[in-house]
Amino acid sequence: MAAKKIFKPGQTASGILNTNGGDRLKQMQANSNYNFKFIPKEKITPNEKNKNYSQDNIEALSESIIINGLRHNLSVIPDSDTDMYRIVSGERRYHAINLMDEKTYKELFPTGIPCKVEKSNISEIDEEIMLISANHDIRETSVEEKRWEIRRLKELYEAKKLSGEITNISKEIAKQLNISQRQAIKYVNAEKLIPELSDLLNQNGISLEDANKFSRLDEWAQLKIVELLSAKGSVNAEELESIKKFSQEKELESKRNHQELERTLQMLSERDKSIEALERRIESLQNNTPENQQNDLKEELQYIANAKEKAEREKQRLENQLEKMKLQQKEREARNTSISDNELRRISQIAKTEQALKLFETNFSTLKSNKGLIKTDPDLKTRLEILNERISDLLKELNS
Repeated sequence: MAAKKIFKPGQTASGILNTNGGDRLKQMQANSNYNFKFIPKEKITPNEKNKNYSQDNIEALSESIIINGLRHNLSVIPDSDTDMYRIVSGERRYHAINLMDEKTYKELFPTGIPCKVEKSNISEIDEEIMLISANHDIRETSVEEKRWEIRRLKELYEAKKLSGEITNISKEIAKQLNISQRQAIKYVNAEKLIPELSDLLNQNGISLEDANKFSRLDEWAQLKIVELLSAKGSVNAEELESIKKFSQEKELESKRNHQELERTLQMLSERDKSIEALERRIESLQNNTPENQQNDLKEELQYIANAKEKAEREKQRLENQLEKMKLQQKEREARNTSISDNELRRISQIAKTEQALKLFETNFSTLKSNKGLIKTDPDLKTRLEILNERISDLLKELNS
């Protein structure tokens, strides 16, 4: 079997073209493509915005290009002031080509590196959007890198939305990264995850679907999810629903506590104002009343002094109450920092009970629609009566 030939720029099946002929052929090819050009490596410059993408395995890539040729063109933006071209996509390929010795470079790229030349009059925002999109198309990105791309695109499109250029951010992100809009929204929602769950998503420890569900929970509930994952490796739908309910109950409790704190603070403020008003009244009476009339006002001054003393006692009571409430709040928060084995079992039992009730509710309509059949079948009727007795016994226990 004949050895497989590898064709490189400037080469045909019968051998190497003469330099002039190869150059002319390549220029004709370039001219036939509206935005395609062969550019010497000296006229290409790296792009600072590409620093967010890894530049590893350059030597291996350089060897691959030498053996297999350049599989993808670079994408560049021209700078008319300097007659240079700034890389949009292809930073690793550019550095790999620069690793080659001059002889190899000239053999492979006699007229320069093949590049797609983008429009030079685009804004910095559009350039970065183009850069992210181009790198995404050509690279195998990790979950962490993809999340960074979506996070950065969201920031860029928020600026474009403010200027009225776009209306739907998630739609634009989906279009640039060739994913569904629904998937784009899930990635955006994942930014609400606490660090522990965010790390698990980056490491493929949880799915994007799960991350989207968990992101809707508050910090307390997400911490419980982390503890469940650590304890048993997974969280089923029933457990997730139970944690959501616990979280909602805690939120209501927190609101009530906050409202009570606000009321206490308001009452303290009112007591302070009352005490100040009484002090001003005492001072006014003492300073502005002639000495021969002060005895007549003795009773009124005593009354005001007693009112002030009472207000001060009430203020002290409220301050003590406020400190107690703050201490209780800290204790509640301390108790909620970790989940006990008993609470884990409780969550699991609640989940199973809810599942059983839902199943019964679903099947009850079936029983009801077949009451005629049950009436004529003694066995079915007996089983239903036994079930009725069990439910009655359970209700009695619950009400006792």
